[in-house]
Amino acid sequence: MCYKIYQMLLKDLLLKDGNFFIAMEYHTLILNRTYLVIITKDFLLGLKVNDAVSVEGGHNLLTHAITHAMSVRGDLNNPFSYVKNKYLVPLLEEDINLDFILKNNKANFKIYKRDIVSVTYDATKKWGMGNYPHDGKVYIQTADNKKREFIILAQQSGQAIADWISQ
Repeated sequence: MCYKIYQMLLKDLLLKDGNFFIAMEYHTLILNRTYLVIITKDFLLGLKVNDAVSVEGGHNLLTHAITHAMSVRGDLNNPFSYVKNKYLVPLLEEDINLDFILKNNKANFKIYKRDIVSVTYDATKKWGMGNYPHDGKVYIQTADNKKREFIILAQQSGQAIADWISQ
């Protein structure tokens, strides 16, 4: 049997409830990455859309300057406030169905739905998120026993996201 994969450029994708979310994931102990995660019929595509984010603060001028540069500004309840165009714009002409989009950044990922064994939602707040509004965490476990924790940023429903992934 032969299947034709239709081209779907990122720029042509209509983002709407049920086919995407924006989340943060911790890595390497204290660092974090922000992702635009696209939900398709067959896979989740995670595209890194921000570097490490920090809560603004610090007790001296240097610490304050560093955390200020790493903090998110704008409407913190809007998930797109966490997205930096410098990461997203180079991907707009890429086909989300092809793995080439993954090569743009080694942090990008693709999880096939057939490999997902569980999706759970935890409404408790993530320690260290400071004043950043978030709706708990969504955990995804795959057949190879890998587990990913996505902190659901801004005004998004973690429960709804877990349900969308599970469908």
